[in-house]
Amino acid sequence: MANKKNSPKSPAATLSDSRVENVLAYMAAAVIGVSILSLLSMLILPAFGVKDVALVVKVLPGIGFPIGFLLVFALLIINIVRKSRENRKTNPKN
Repeated sequence: MANKKNSPKSPAATLSDSRVENVLAYMAAAVIGVSILSLLSMLILPAFGVKDVALVVKVLPGIGFPIGFLLVFALLIINIVRKSRENRKTNPKN
């Protein structure tokens, strides 16, 4: 069996951090995915003869992509802060 590394963090803190990261990642993926589907539907529906596309479908990519970018950026910042805290705990300055 492989040896498991001991984490300097408590399991509760690790679980909480990973839960926040998971929620942000799924939120970003969902918002960006819905925006992409909306964009594709705007491009494909006229090919099938649909003249009037709902306003929500037209506006959604303009709102969804910036929100998705902000969620990914927040996830990146949280990940960087977590890694720096882990590095400080494992390599303290004397």
